[in-house]
Amino acid sequence: MKVSMRDKKILLMFIGILVFFVGWYFGYRPQMEKADQIEDLNGALEEQLQDLLELAENKDFYVSETASIKDKISEYISEFPADVRPEDGIVLANKMENELGFQITNVGVGEKEFVASLDGSSEEDLAQSQDQTMSEQANAQTQEQIDNIEGTDSQAEENLQNASDAAVADQSSDSQVPVLYRTQVTLQFNGTYAGLKKAVLYVADQSGRMTLDNVNASYDTSTGNLTGTIIVNIFSMTGTDRTYTEPDAGSVAYGTANIFGTVEQNAPAEASDQNTDTQNTDAQNADAQSTEAQADTAETEAQPAQ
Repeated sequence: MKVSMRDKKILLMFIGILVFFVGWYFGYRPQMEKADQIEDLNGALEEQLQDLLELAENKDFYVSETASIKDKISEYISEFPADVRPEDGIVLANKMENELGFQITNVGVGEKEFVASLDGSSEEDLAQSQDQTMSEQANAQTQEQIDNIEGTDSQAEENLQNASDAAVADQSSDSQVPVLYRTQVTLQFNGTYAGLKKAVLYVADQSGRMTLDNVNASYDTSTGNLTGTIIVNIFSMTGTDRTYTEPDAGSVAYGTANIFGTVEQNAPAEASDQNTDTQNTDAQNADAQSTEAQADTAETEAQPAQ
């Protein structure tokens, strides 16, 4: 079977087209796709590089601003007490009575409520972190750590101790996250309108972190004063280096020698002293009366002789 020259040319042309297509499909096209992907990655990397170069140029500014912000945060955190307890509300009410003459009839201290965390954690996240025990943290090991522990006995004990120390360090670092809490103190009062305004200003002038949440007052026709409640928010922050400091209540008089308030008789010694003083007084009065009688008798005897 002979193939004509024309058929050979057509066959060669077809083979060339097939080779070109196979080379383009399996060689050129994948390389072009990779080139496009690399170009896209280069574009993102170039943008990141520009950002890093800009940050590097302004390094001193960012370092100084970061240090300044940290100082401001530390100063802000230092103004919050470590905890708020019932005695804080009682001392606040006592000071308002002593300094303002504002009568506080009752003091109620509420439960500590979660407000916010510095790292953005929610109350549920903090509760889960606190509920997690040390053993659970120590047992949360990776496969590589488990493989290392499965070596010799001494090595296993050392690895377990290191894992426990790491868990303790993690827990201590988590506990250092500052968390803001709020405690509401309810003060029932009885006083004048001027006293109520002084009480509001007194709360505003306190050095502790507290705010006035609500004031409810009504006129008492029997006394002519105002009666009602004042709700004060006292804020505290845990996870800081500060510790709780008991409030200074000053000198408070307490106790009594007579719990019934009855009138007691004088002591025997005091009674004998009083009897002695009475006898001396009676003797002086008797001497004075005798002297006056003698003088009257002498005057009477002298009158007839004249």
